[in-house]
Amino acid sequence: MHRTTFFQSAFLAAVVGASVIAGSSMTAQHPAAPITVWGLAQGQDTVPKVYTDSQATAGQAVWTKNCTECHETSDVTGADFRTKWVGQSLFSLYETIRTTMPDGNPGTLSTDEYASTVAYILKLNGLPSGDVRLATDSVTLSAITFRLPAASGTENTQNSSASHY
Repeated sequence: MHRTTFFQSAFLAAVVGASVIAGSSMTAQHPAAPITVWGLAQGQDTVPKVYTDSQATAGQAVWTKNCTECHETSDVTGADFRTKWVGQSLFSLYETIRTTMPDGNPGTLSTDEYASTVAYILKLNGLPSGDVRLATDSVTLSAITFRLPAASGTENTQNSSASHY
């Protein structure tokens, strides 16, 4: 019994020691600089473009196949959607969709299909496309703040707050 305790303690000491030694050569991953998807921040002269047309087109196909049974386009473009998601990171939107959709089968689409669906949602909300595909990693998506243009006939109060790019 005493011998078992000794070996357990020795093993624990070896693991802790290896962790300390290995930790001294490790570097922390720094998150990407924050990006605002919509709205021009001070010093910004262009709207960041975080998805491609082809990605949004693929997202439309995913939407049609998997989402239209339960959702209408207005579910991701209306006032309720704006209230819930504006100011949140794109990772929050992506992760909510990935972990809850499709209904009854969450998490069954590929990471590219989920990213394409988010790209399609961005397109539906009037956000411009660019040359870079929407990322699927949490660090990049967490650095992107979701902002939208003003709805038709309303003043855009989202652009008046300080944003980062």
